[in-house]
Amino acid sequence: MEESFNSEFCTVAYQPADNVVLLTWKKFARLQDYRTPTLFAQELLQRHLYSEFVVDARSGFEDDKEDVAWGFDVLLPAMAKTSCSAVAFILNEVSPIEGEMDLWAVEFAKYFAVLRATSYRQAVELLGYRLQSQVFYTVKPGTRDTFLAELKRQGIAEASRREMGCYQYNWYLPAYTENEIYIQELWAGTPAQAAHRQTPQYAALRQLKQQYVTGTQVEIVPTGRSTPPSK
Repeated sequence: MEESFNSEFCTVAYQPADNVVLLTWKKFARLQDYRTPTLFAQELLQRHLYSEFVVDARSGFEDDKEDVAWGFDVLLPAMAKTSCSAVAFILNEVSPIEGEMDLWAVEFAKYFAVLRATSYRQAVELLGYRLQSQVFYTVKPGTRDTFLAELKRQGIAEASRREMGCYQYNWYLPAYTENEIYIQELWAGTPAQAAHRQTPQYAALRQLKQQYVTGTQVEIVPTGRSTPPSK
């Protein structure tokens, strides 16, 4: 089976050393010039278990309205059926396509953790380094259901999962008590977790905690690489 695709518009290749599917855009592409290689990338993700997706957009990215709609409706749902859990975009420090990439990042974040890097090596390091946060809340007796209802109504978990660099954000209810809530978060390192603390959803959570929570216990556990990735 072919492990690479090459055209005047882009290259797609599986990187076995990193278990990464790398798509590198060379110039603007549309219709089949865009869809054929991206579907090939999806096939590689399907073929290689737990491979991750890296898009090098430093030389540009497609912006055709038909292909954007197709990407959202067809390509991303197909990619979501693979074992891929994260997508990293390689961009220049100052990029003229910031708005366009933000649009795609929001859509990708519905299915994957989304990361941003300035080089392929940094992208691979970010994909390999994850920071797990385990949080235990003790709530006022008899208020847990009300607290959870407010969290759901305000969409705090959903908004957190859509943040760039968020792999996981889940709430659990311990069976041994009615006054505790356990949160398990998984982030693409300290910067992503720090950015989370500056979001509106985190501010909303903080306000709810003042109303319902009497105690908080936090444990940070690095996973994957033993040290944070280099910049």
